[in-house]
Amino acid sequence: MSLNNKLNGKLCSFSSYVVPTRLVWAAVDHDAELPCDVASSTPRDSAKLVLWFKDSTGIPIYSLDSRGGGPFESATHSALASDLGNRLYFSSGTRPHDAKLQIRGVKSTDEGVYRCRVDFFNSPTRNFRVNLTLVVPPEEPKIFDAQGKEVTGGVAGPFREGHELFLSCQVSGGRPPPKVTWWRNSEEISGISHPSADIQTTTVVNQLFIGNITREFLGTRLQCRAQGSKLIPPVVKEFAIQPLAVKIVTANELLRAGQTIPLRCEAWGSHPPAKIVWLLDGEPIRNPNLTICSDRDDGNFTCSILPLRVIAEYDGAELTCRATNPWFSAGTLQDKRIIHVAYPPIVSIHLANEDPSRLVIRSEGQNVTLKCRANARPSVTSFGWYKNGMRMTGESSETLHLMMLERESEGSYSCSALNIEGETQSTPLVIQVQYSPRCKPGTEQISLGALNLHTISVKCEVDADPADSVRFSWTYNNTRNVSPVLNSRINSHGLVSSMTYMPQSDSEFITLACWASNSVGRQTIPCLIHIFPARTPDPPRLCELYNNTHLEVVCIAGNDGGLEQHFLLEVINGEDIHGRAFSTLPDAENEISTMNDQATSAPLLRLKEDKPLFKLDNLEHGREYQLLVYAVNAKGRSYPPVVLDKVRISNLNLLYDETIVSDDLSSPPANDGSEKRESTLIILVAIVGSGIIIVISIVIAAIAITYHHMRPKPPQPQDVRKRMRPARTDVPSMYSSEEVLEEEVTGSTAIRPHHASISRSSRYISEGFVQYSQPSLNNVYITDPDLILQHSDFEFRNISGH
Repeated sequence: MSLNNKLNGKLCSFSSYVVPTRLVWAAVDHDAELPCDVASSTPRDSAKLVLWFKDSTGIPIYSLDSRGGGPFESATHSALASDLGNRLYFSSGTRPHDAKLQIRGVKSTDEGVYRCRVDFFNSPTRNFRVNLTLVVPPEEPKIFDAQGKEVTGGVAGPFREGHELFLSCQVSGGRPPPKVTWWRNSEEISGISHPSADIQTTTVVNQLFIGNITREFLGTRLQCRAQGSKLIPPVVKEFAIQPLAVKIVTANELLRAGQTIPLRCEAWGSHPPAKIVWLLDGEPIRNPNLTICSDRDDGNFTCSILPLRVIAEYDGAELTCRATNPWFSAGTLQDKRIIHVAYPPIVSIHLANEDPSRLVIRSEGQNVTLKCRANARPSVTSFGWYKNGMRMTGESSETLHLMMLERESEGSYSCSALNIEGETQSTPLVIQVQYSPRCKPGTEQISLGALNLHTISVKCEVDADPADSVRFSWTYNNTRNVSPVLNSRINSHGLVSSMTYMPQSDSEFITLACWASNSVGRQTIPCLIHIFPARTPDPPRLCELYNNTHLEVVCIAGNDGGLEQHFLLEVINGEDIHGRAFSTLPDAENEISTMNDQATSAPLLRLKEDKPLFKLDNLEHGREYQLLVYAVNAKGRSYPPVVLDKVRISNLNLLYDETIVSDDLSSPPANDGSEKRESTLIILVAIVGSGIIIVISIVIAAIAITYHHMRPKPPQPQDVRKRMRPARTDVPSMYSSEEVLEEEVTGSTAIRPHHASISRSSRYISEGFVQYSQPSLNNVYITDPDLILQHSDFEFRNISGH
């Protein structure tokens, strides 16, 4: 016998021991692993031979032999030539303790007790037994209700709300015996599990008991699970609980404002059929067009259709469909949803600090930020801004910045927002800009004519906000200096200030400057009043005749010479169509028969009007006239007059040859002998009348000279200037932007009411103004009591004291 055989025989004679049997579960068609510890209990010893046996078979089904030498990991593997042997493989693992026999694709015939024998070089032989047991899944669970009726069709119930629920899950078969559990919506719930009372069957029972079914169980999914081994998945039976179901089945889509949408709600599981009520934000919807339907064969099914008129205010509201069952005092189920409505923007405008005021008051130079707030669905795509109803270009953001406010920034502001549903504009917000005083438009520079040593009243009118705190100061500028006007000569009230001024010579030209200030600031550019020596007015222009219901003369006024002017019309040279002269007796206070300085005949008629428009109603028919039109102010009348020649009045209409605007006042030539005789007679009458008037004029002139010598002399111009000139010498510039002098602020006079019109001289030419053209009195003017009598060598004043 060889040494190896001797050694083998010696080793085989060593005593061995057996480890207790170990149970291993395996599922059919799955892999199984049978453990076998090949670690030696003696240091520096190792396994030399591993043999696997099945049941009582004495022939190894698998071997691992390292007796030829070398490490155990490189030992020779051998398997029994059979179906089982072809599916076996021994893995030594990374550690000897982890060695195991692997069976691929376990079959039902593989079940049994396996023995692993391990021989060592020095240590005793060890045997390991492994009981390979196949896993058998249980049968499908069966569900029964409290009446013993099996639940089918995936629905259990219906169950009355507020009552108890009892269900029993029974599972038969399975190896190992299954564990039966209850699950609700993927969460395990407690039940009572126990074996079946029938000893002839292997059945596990789990009973579920719920004392109070609430509406929360509507649609709940319950499962009964039977888990035998973790090697295979559990067997599951799933069903739904139906106490009473209600649902809004219409798709929850975006609604459009202004449309009517039919909403459908369905209820089932109720015996008798449920009653359906609609609510919006908890309030019942009263709709006479509500439709109740039952379009299924199922007797416990009910539906309701609500035609809902959608408005923007419904956006975000809670819509509820509620089903009630008359069997239950509190048997109510409901389905809710939040509805979303597409609507045009709802827009409002505010200050950036969310001040809700609709009137914003700011001062010039300040900044204002406006914010446009819009609620819309879908979202706003763009914004717009409006000022006084006009769209502002270049402004399309949610915020409007108004920088460095000016008076022109004042106005009504609004914003608009746009989405796919439309564009909406907000109610306006008014911005009021307070500003320092400035001249009222049209009064920045005014020119006034004045008479020497005649007092005139000048007025300054400004715009300002606030207007209740406006203060005024004046300066006057002549060819020598600029001086402040004393407050004692200034009369201010509100937005108007006035003062009086007396020119000292006929050639004096001055400029008065008016300054104003308020709580915002001082006026930067003054209002200017230029006072110049008055002159006679310019003649009227473009005089024309009109014959509508009566004869009219219409002209355009010329320059007034700086004084208030009125207009005169004189009718002269009256002849009939046969050349006979005639006279017209005046029938009104305006009409005066006298001589004219432009012709040898006296005016037959004189009219005075404030505007160059005259109505001639009393001219004799069949006569031819010459009309002269003048403009008159306190300095005299315009020259030359406007002449309307050959104006002939017929019985039917006006015969007018032409309109002449010139100095030529000569009468037209006579046509025959009779006309010459008429002209001669008129001339004689005019000469006699002129003589009488000359005599009267001489008498009046003598009386005026006597009065002139008797009245006191007027003050000298230098004396008047001394009284008007202020005593101080530190005179500010006329256009200075500094604050008013302390004297002007503290020494202002009492405020008196005033009129808004520009003041002019109160001296008017009277209606009796006559100018002679006699050679002996070429430079003499005879005036009424309100006018000045002038001569080349002396000056007269009338008895009124002027």
